[in-house]
Amino acid sequence: MKKIIPLIAVVAVLVTGAALVGGCADRNRPDYQARVNDDLKTAKLDDVRADWKDDEKALHLRGEVEKAADKARAEELAQKVVGTSGRVVNEVTVEGTNAEAMDDRLEEQLDRAFKEDDEWDKDKLDLTFDAKAGVVTITGDAPSEAIKARVGQKVRSIQGVKDVVNNLEVKTNKK
Repeated sequence: MKKIIPLIAVVAVLVTGAALVGGCADRNRPDYQARVNDDLKTAKLDDVRADWKDDEKALHLRGEVEKAADKARAEELAQKVVGTSGRVVNEVTVEGTNAEAMDDRLEEQLDRAFKEDDEWDKDKLDLTFDAKAGVVTITGDAPSEAIKARVGQKVRSIQGVKDVVNNLEVKTNKK
């Protein structure tokens, strides 16, 4: 019994230490979202919000502004905070532009581009395109990293695409 008590104490210290070290890792990571939201508020861009996606290493800007210059300013502020730690995806819309109709046309154009090109079997790849303010998010499955990259390149080449978020999942065993 006397030997068990010191052993329990050692285990407790090790578990507590591991929990503290794990917690420190999160605290040392910059809070890009909060910092950018503070900078946007200071710049009086109150209708723009930042949302950090850790899995994408991307900061998404969303909202609506009066002028295209405000949209560009929001992206500039965000890029200064994020630096080389990730990328900024600017999905902010400008008042007076019919972004929804433009995005719908862009999605139709992308569907056509992949259906009409014999190189791609869109249904087999299970591709879906979602456009917001010219930013296209690709979802679905790809049989390899190379195909995923090629899909992203083709989407980038379509006129009207401002940025691409390639969320294709590589599934090599798809039958």
